[in-house]
Amino acid sequence: MERIFYVNGKYLPASQAVVSAEDRGFNFGDGVYEVVHWYNYQPFLLEEHVERLIQSASVIKIDLPWSKEELIDIAIETAKQNNLKDDYIYMQISRGAAIRQHSFPDSTQPTLVMNSQPSAKPAKEIIQKGARVITIPDIRWLHCDIKALSALANVLAKQAAKEHSVDDVLYDRAGVGVVEGGSSNIFYYKEGKLYTPPLSPYIFPGITRAKVIEVAKECNIPLEEKVFSLKEVLDADEVMLASTGYEVLSVTEVNGQKIGRGVPGDISKELLQTYTKHVKEACY
Repeated sequence: MERIFYVNGKYLPASQAVVSAEDRGFNFGDGVYEVVHWYNYQPFLLEEHVERLIQSASVIKIDLPWSKEELIDIAIETAKQNNLKDDYIYMQISRGAAIRQHSFPDSTQPTLVMNSQPSAKPAKEIIQKGARVITIPDIRWLHCDIKALSALANVLAKQAAKEHSVDDVLYDRAGVGVVEGGSSNIFYYKEGKLYTPPLSPYIFPGITRAKVIEVAKECNIPLEEKVFSLKEVLDADEVMLASTGYEVLSVTEVNGQKIGRGVPGDISKELLQTYTKHVKEACY
């Protein structure tokens, strides 16, 4: 079955789903996006993702003609058109099509595209054994809190992980510390407390991050938001990454060094189990 895309008011087969060659999303990465996980034909945290999409668009001064409710309805209809069971809906908004110039065009209509994407869960072996990661210098800009289309630094980071035969990277920002994963938020556990970096321009305000913080409270796991160094990560009892695709993924090796006992720990397992309980309550 050919995937169905939503493009500016129309539902079209993938082979017919096109935007202008002058679209600013294509020319400049001038836009924002979201990815929402569907489980058992139902979306998980859809409203939260759409609210963040609207917020990201507002920060980069894209005036949206769609309300939150309209965007939610389009996402749900796109999922229905694709008979989406356990995959993703990808949402992308650009500033629209105009003659190529860096400053905003005087008048243009934003471009809205939504489509289904195969889920990108880690392989079962990685979930069971834990992920292996490396650190890389954080060369990204100072608005990592926006889910912007221009993700070239993330592309290069993921390619670096591939070339080093590891599962992901951790960004180590000079003068700040370890801030997050290649496309995920980081947590570590040490001596009875869970830690994660505070919200700032250096990290992405992950929807899953917020859910994991909620889950940690439910599990009575003390949590502190603080900046931390690579040394603290390497000395941790457990390290984990959180994202829409990862959910909660244990990290058992950083830069070739074993974390804790070198296997997924009890805290990451408890967080994942409780997170999964929330998914089942919402979607099953």
